[in-house]
Amino acid sequence: MASFTLRWIKLNKISLLLLLLSNVVLASIPIKHTPYPGGIAVFDFESNHSNPKAFYHTVPLYTQHIKGNHWQALLGIPSMEKAGKKSITIRDFSTRTLSVDIKIKQANKRPAKQKITLKGKKKKFVNPNAKHMNRIIKERAILGKARIFHSDKILSNGLFLRPVPGITTSPFGIKRIYNGQPRNPHTGVDYAGDTGTPIKAPANGKVILAGKYFFNGNAIFLDHGQGLISVYIHMNKRIAKQGQMVKKGDIIGTIGQTGRATGPHLHWGVYLNRTVVNPNLLMGK
Repeated sequence: MASFTLRWIKLNKISLLLLLLSNVVLASIPIKHTPYPGGIAVFDFESNHSNPKAFYHTVPLYTQHIKGNHWQALLGIPSMEKAGKKSITIRDFSTRTLSVDIKIKQANKRPAKQKITLKGKKKKFVNPNAKHMNRIIKERAILGKARIFHSDKILSNGLFLRPVPGITTSPFGIKRIYNGQPRNPHTGVDYAGDTGTPIKAPANGKVILAGKYFFNGNAIFLDHGQGLISVYIHMNKRIAKQGQMVKKGDIIGTIGQTGRATGPHLHWGVYLNRTVVNPNLLMGK
């Protein structure tokens, strides 16, 4: 009887450990409801299903379990989106479809402008020649596929870490002007840093793309599950390899100035359901 009791205790310790580990892996990201361009709209809903799904039109959304029958679906709002209503569809075991409406709020103020001057060999990033354009077109398809990548598993774990120290030199959404030519608003956050400064994975993930590209230079794309993708560009060195699983805090590369960059820094971008959003929203306060 004593041996049976001892074995039962050991099994329960193992079961408890597995339960705790599973809770850590499935930790939700405490996201603030920010229904404006470049923000993340949070839809709260109830379901007793073990894995309910949410969609924006036909695009699957990041869905996370909060507590009990409380769930959330996260919808990234395009940076150029106009004010209006958005609806998502919730599907669970009863095949019910529920539409939820929200009003997209415009940002309080217009984004500032940033003038950037590229000189010498760097001018090619403003006015690419025919050879460069052929490369850009080929890479556009590769990069585009990575941005819309979707996997069903949740790999992330709670709030994101800041990938590097250093000051922010270009905030999210700022309008860029290269050599007097306007470009689209900034799709990420730029952090200044010395060449060789380690870049850490802000959350658990898998490397779905690693390579060197015309505009991005050395770049890595991390999949955090369910259409949540983070991007790291202008790196000096890529350390993490394509297909590799990384944990929060692992070093995936180093700061550099490859591609369209005037100095060493990290451009950090985040895509959610195929939409670029402000990375700061994933780090909480």
